[in-house]
Order: sequence, then C-alpha cells, then structure tokens
Amino acid sequence: MPSHSITDDEKAAVRARIFHHLAGMVLVPTVKALWDRKVFDEFRVSLEPVSLDRIVDQTHGNRGYLRVALRLLASCGWLEEHREKETRNFSYALTAKGRIGANLAPLYAEAVSFLPKAIFLEDFLFGSSGETLLPSLHTMVARSEDRWNIPAEEDSQKREVHREVQHHLDGMTVGPAMVALARGRVLESLGRGPLTLSEFFGHRGSISLMFEILALQGWMAREQSRVWLTPAGHYAAQIATSYGVTVSYLPLMNVLSTLLFGNARIPRVDETGSELLVNRGMNVWGSGGAHKTYFRKVDEIIVEIFNRPIAKQPQGICDMGCGDGTLLEHLYGVVKNQTARGAALDKYPLLIVGADFNKVARRITKQRLRSAKIPAHFVIPGDINRPAQLASDLDALGHDVHNLLHVRSFLDHNRPYSPPANYAKGSRAGTSTGAFAYLGDEIPCDELEENLVRHLRRWAPYVGGFGLLVLELHTLPPEITAANLARTPAVAYDGTHGYSDQYLVELPVFLKCCREAGLQADPRYQFRFPPSELATVSVNFFTAVNK
Repeated sequence: MPSHSITDDEKAAVRARIFHHLAGMVLVPTVKALWDRKVFDEFRVSLEPVSLDRIVDQTHGNRGYLRVALRLLASCGWLEEHREKETRNFSYALTAKGRIGANLAPLYAEAVSFLPKAIFLEDFLFGSSGETLLPSLHTMVARSEDRWNIPAEEDSQKREVHREVQHHLDGMTVGPAMVALARGRVLESLGRGPLTLSEFFGHRGSISLMFEILALQGWMAREQSRVWLTPAGHYAAQIATSYGVTVSYLPLMNVLSTLLFGNARIPRVDETGSELLVNRGMNVWGSGGAHKTYFRKVDEIIVEIFNRPIAKQPQGICDMGCGDGTLLEHLYGVVKNQTARGAALDKYPLLIVGADFNKVARRITKQRLRSAKIPAHFVIPGDINRPAQLASDLDALGHDVHNLLHVRSFLDHNRPYSPPANYAKGSRAGTSTGAFAYLGDEIPCDELEENLVRHLRRWAPYVGGFGLLVLELHTLPPEITAANLARTPAVAYDGTHGYSDQYLVELPVFLKCCREAGLQADPRYQFRFPPSELATVSVNFFTAVNK
C-alpha cells in the first residue's frame, strides 16, 4: 500500500483540481443558461464587443444577474470585459480561450442534468432511495471515464482549455460526492486504511460509483471490493470541506435559468423562514474547516486586548450575525484560557452578546452558550444595518454598546441592500470590478461602494470604545482570477455570492471604504489569506477615527 506522503507540488495539483471543480459547479449552469439563450451566438456574429444592453435586449434577461454571469466568464478567461466610463455600461468579446470553450458549451448542458440529484446526494447515498440515483450516476461515471468525449489536441491552448472544461464537468459529481462522503464519515474511515464495500453503511451500489468517480480523479484505488485512498486522495479528503460552501448553493444553481431569464424575485425562504436556495447546515459545515485558520489570527488580537490593564479592556464581546454561536464560544474560551482576564473572570465577568436576524440561529446560539457554561450572556435579535437598534436593545438590558468589543464574521458582504438615499448616480468614482445585483437589478459599483461607506459609517460611533474585529470575504479583478485559476476559488465565490445578492468587493476597495467611513485598520493586526494579491479573505481590527 502506498505511503501517505505527498509533495508540495502534488498538494498544489490537488488544490488546483478542486478550484476547477468548484468553478465548474457555478459555470456549468451558467454556460448552459447562456447557451440556451444563444448568448454565445451574439459574440460569434459580432465584429465588435457586444454591450450588456444588447444582451439584455436580445435575451430579455435580468440585467444584474446577467452581469454576474458575464463577469464569471471574464474571470475564467473566456470573455474580455470592457467598461465604458461615460455610460457605466459594459461590453464583452470572446477571447481565443472563450472561442474554444464555447464550442464545448453543449457539454455543460449535459452535465447540468445531474444537478437535481446532486442536491440530495447525501439522502441518496445514506437513505432509502439510492436505487433511483444509479442510472444518473452510471451515466456521469461513463462520461467522466470517456473524458466527456472531448478530443485530444496537440495545440497547447486547446489542450489547456479542454482540460479545464473536463474538470468543470467532473465538478458536478466530484464536489457533491466529496461533501456527502465527508459528512457521512466515509472519508474519515478510509483515512484509517483500506476497507471493503461491505463495511460501509448506506446504499453500497451508489457509494461504489462514488468511489469510481474519485478513482478517475486519481484519489482512490480499488481491487475488487477493496478500496483505499491514494496519497493525493488522503490530502483531498483532509480538505474536503473546501467543497462544502459551493455545494451548499446547488439549490440556487438549480434555478439559475429562472434568475437569469425569468422571475428574479422567486422566494428565498419558505413560510417558516427556512432558506430555499442554500443548504445552511452544509454551508456552516463547509466554512468551518477554513475558519479554523482565520480564528488563529483572530486569537492573537483577542489575547492582546484581554491582556491589557483591566481598565483598558472591554466589558465583553458582541457578535453581530452570531449564526450558531461557534465564534462566540471560541472567543470566550480564548479569553478564559489564554489571557490575564481569564484568570479573573470571577471578579471581572466577560459579557457575551450574540445578535442575529434569524430566530433559528438565535435559538442554536442560546443552546451553545448555555452548554458551554458561559454565565454572563445574552442572545438578542440583530440587524447588521441597524447598529442604533443594537445600542438601544443593549441599553434596555442595562449594558452600554460602547463598552463591548464588536466582532463580525463574513457578514458585511451579506447585508440586506437598500439604495443610498439622495445619492446622485455617478457622483462617486467607483473602483470595484465586482458585479452586484439585487433581485435581478444591477447595482453599479459606485452606488454599491456608496452603500458600503454609509453602512460602515453607521457603525463607527458605536465601535469607538474598543474597536471592531472583522473577518471578510473578497472578490478579485477578473484578469487576476483568469491568470490564476489553479490558485484561487474566486470564480466559485463570485458565482455563489453574486447570484444570491451578496456584495464582494476587492480587499483594497473594502479598506478604502472603511477609511472613508472613519474606521482605521490597526496595521499590527491585518491578515490576508492567501498573503498575496490573490487574497480573498481578510482579518482586520478597526478603531474609530476621532474627527
């Protein structure tokens, strides 16, 4: 049996394949929807770049989501995107890479047929309905084994595009498979050594086909009924949560054609308030793996703050958008176990405040904080857009909002959007390359940045006492993404967030808006992930600038 050792270059190759799989899960439904509306024909017949206005007119599509879709193709190198400064309009032209890819667009329509099954793959594998999955799985395995009948090419550019397309198409099965097998503890079991199919719980016929799919990636090997992970497979299994967030948005991708060309205002939640277009439990599971890395940097800031003289420490910590309370529980443990304040909690109790708009999230946070035996805590309704209401609610509980350290984890980009009142369009020079939409309508970048500045400015008066600690997600300019597709998951992030009315701006744009809003980042506590121009995640500790 091979050892589990793997070189850095081999790890990079696994990550590159994962990034292509993630991109595929947003590009497959996008390309299929655009192909159905003959958008690629528009590019082929025009000698000049095709304007977004023309595409909207010809397809009767929803402008905001079409802008997201076309920017995605620019980010994967298929389109050149031109911004017309005078009109704030965009135009697009196929690149040489895009002409090669467009010839394979019908394959994307074929791969998208698995999407409805992929959404419920865990139920199919570990529930009672595995038989109904088998025909679809057999087809997808056969297509992947045949490399989707994509011809071999001697031309290096064609060969590169064909390989990327193949990975996109495989992503529709590999991504959901990795998530289902990880959440079902199958990958964990295989991490301990070879097993036979009879040792797995669930529908073994479907699970066996999952193993075949992973074997085609070079991540599994099998001999009759005995299966094991290859060294590359061990590494892929270790980072399987990387697939979780994108897979959680497959319900959204399943209605993408409607969002692009139909009713963009389809319901996002049901009558109970449960989300319809994202599997939130899977989303939290997927993000949890990566968050451990970011939390280590957050811990450094928390330790410094709560090792200060007690008079210079906050009374407690308030997490707006607390979700399931994981971050609050973690931060309480850091203070308790790693700081001077932790040794004096009996004399100086640490107040923990969780605020969230979602009733279910509040209930889960209450249970978590209670189980963690955190004595001084409150869990209250909270709206990221209404810091004044938070201050009022805390005051009613006998606490001053200014006496708390405020933290937020990947929330600012997910704020509910409202157009900035009395804003003269075009009066700000927007610098973000992002594509922004609200219920299908386009939000120009200057308007989005004005909204972000005003949002942050509302918070500045309430975080002046002890600061604001923010973890945030970012986009990258399309040309940078296109040049680094093997090194960044930006295409997937832009697709899932752009189609779900979330607003990712580049890290420099975010910091610029913070400064304009009166928030100053402490240079000692600025972290980027990865620490390069490809940073899509940041940690910043802000204090309010005295004016």
